[in-house]
Amino acid sequence: MYVTLLLIFNRWLNPLFKIGHKRKLKQDDMYSVLPEDRSQRLGKELQGYWDLEVWRAKREAREPSLTEAIINCYWSSYVVLGIFAFLEVKAFTYDALLFTICGSVLRWTSVERGQWFKV
Repeated sequence: MYVTLLLIFNRWLNPLFKIGHKRKLKQDDMYSVLPEDRSQRLGKELQGYWDLEVWRAKREAREPSLTEAIINCYWSSYVVLGIFAFLEVKAFTYDALLFTICGSVLRWTSVERGQWFKV
């Protein structure tokens, strides 16, 4: 199931993989970036949080922290990504656990009936 989902969600990359397999990729081959993900916009947003961090650090008589500015700027998007990553890991772990339990049950029932084959 995991492989199927991976193939479905990564299907949009197949044309790029095919071009990259045939020849070296050029900048024109790449997909264009969404306006909200352009570095100019993200840099201005981070600059605002950095200025705020510098102001707070002066007020509290401490060194400004770039880590703090980055966390304050991008925490919401990383929380969403973290939730999806957590759910993916849980689903993968659940599948592995279910497979192990089924294998144990099959071995237990086969031994009980006197059948000695490997599952």
